[in-house]
Amino acid sequence: MCNALEILGLPCWHSTQFMSTRFGDIEMWQEAVDRKFFGAGPKFGRQEFDQLLHDFGAVSSDTPAIAFADDLIEAYPEAKVVLVERDIDSWYESWMNTVIKNTYDPFVTVVYHIDRFFTRPIARIHITTFQGWLGISNPEDARLKSKAKYRQHYELVRSITPKDRLLEYKFSDGWEPLCEFLGKPVPDQPFPHLNEKKWVDEKLQLLLSQGMKRLAWKVFLYILAPLTLAGLIYFLM
Repeated sequence: MCNALEILGLPCWHSTQFMSTRFGDIEMWQEAVDRKFFGAGPKFGRQEFDQLLHDFGAVSSDTPAIAFADDLIEAYPEAKVVLVERDIDSWYESWMNTVIKNTYDPFVTVVYHIDRFFTRPIARIHITTFQGWLGISNPEDARLKSKAKYRQHYELVRSITPKDRLLEYKFSDGWEPLCEFLGKPVPDQPFPHLNEKKWVDEKLQLLLSQGMKRLAWKVFLYILAPLTLAGLIYFLM
């Protein structure tokens, strides 16, 4: 959906911002999660969300923003809401085989504990959002709870969004209903369809590559460099 909105001239916030130009925002997003779900202070309102969303014209249903759907709808009463519904079984299979599998992957966990600067903040915000918002702490929790949480989320959005601000949408609907709802002309190009598994895998590989670079540097700094220096001193003696 982000690709479609950007084609329509609406820059879309997505968590990939953490891995490029907006990495500094992750600390504030983590504060938002801690406040909303773990009692660390009053929840964020429009002033704080304005800081997090910068000049983006749309927000994707991605972690952690999706966990603040109710707060965002309240904070931006002029905003329109596009509720993209998928076949729940298809969504569940994709969710379990991409997001959940990668979030709790043993290798990711190792890198999480080693690379505290880059990998840990990104992994932590996903893990704590799933814990606080969905009550999910591991793959078994996800297996048992995900479908019910999916239904609850959609029921919540429908119940709090005024009818004139809500579009219930399926990707098979194409451009016309989306453009009519947003007041945009229909583009002269096919509606974009994202390979979700490929996208998540690429996102994970970017995260891990950054973590492994930092791991390699630590190995060099704390192990190889001292050994090299010791060998040089021994040789000179």
